[in-house]
Amino acid sequence: MPIVRSTKPDLEEQVPVALAARIAGIDRSSLAHLVDHGLVPTLDLGAVRSLATSGEVAAKPADDPGHLVIRLDIDPSMQRVVDMSDAQLSRAVEGPHRLPAAYRGREVLVSVRGFVIATGRLDSMGDPVALRTDRRGREIAARSISVNIERRLNDLSTRPSKAVGESRWLGRRARVGTGGAVLPLAP
Repeated sequence: MPIVRSTKPDLEEQVPVALAARIAGIDRSSLAHLVDHGLVPTLDLGAVRSLATSGEVAAKPADDPGHLVIRLDIDPSMQRVVDMSDAQLSRAVEGPHRLPAAYRGREVLVSVRGFVIATGRLDSMGDPVALRTDRRGREIAARSISVNIERRLNDLSTRPSKAVGESRWLGRRARVGTGGAVLPLAP
């Protein structure tokens, strides 16, 4: 007698990555990256719905001069973000970054694949170091930075109980632009 198997996935147990990415509105590789880092522990229906409702949060006019967004690109096979301590996370964003000295003391959002996983403050900046020269022969300088991690979110499928102050960013997608109140911190 042949064995009959259902081809329809059990959504209470596990959602396929392609379907979960379509529901959450992100690309499949980004979702796989978040799962590999442990920021989305399981792909059940509740976690996928939580990711889908985590819309973009733009900075308020009161947030002037705006937050800096640090995008982490850590290989999950080398180190997972969930397993990192606050000190290791702070060391991962050290730099060098092309920033003016006036940015010292600014609020910082640490994001992985667009989702904000930590908030903090830019504590100190090093002296400018020549990074490279451009086509015109001008030196492009960069600084190493030190970030103090204040709040952290290890599970993107949960939300902070009170979304006030700086914790309103956690788990949301930071809208990063060049002219708005949220500025990218590009290495």
